[in-house]
Amino acid sequence: MNLHGKTREQIEAALVHKSRADLLDLIFSLTTVEQLLKPAEIAARSCLNKRAVLRDIRDGKFGEYYCRAENSIAVPASGVNEWRRNFCVPAKPKQEARR
Repeated sequence: MNLHGKTREQIEAALVHKSRADLLDLIFSLTTVEQLLKPAEIAARSCLNKRAVLRDIRDGKFGEYYCRAENSIAVPASGVNEWRRNFCVPAKPKQEARR
C-alpha cells in the first residue's frame, strides 16, 4: 500500500477496512525502513541552499548518513528532523493589550 503524498483524510479512507493486524504490519514496515532524503530534497523543503545542507551533512549535524559514492549522499528522515529542530524558535504568547 502506497500512502506517500496522501492527505490525512485519504489515508483514513484507505485504512478504514483494515484489521488491527494489517495496521500493525503497515506500521512495522514503515518503521523498519526509514525514508532517505537527498541533499537537494532537504534544501528545497527547508528553503536553503544545497551547498549549506551538504556542508552541514559533512560536518556531522545530521548524524549518520549514507554515501555510496562521492556524489550520492542520502540522509535518514529522522536525521533531517533532528537537524531542523536546531532552527526551531518557540513562539511567544501574545501579551494582553495595555489600556
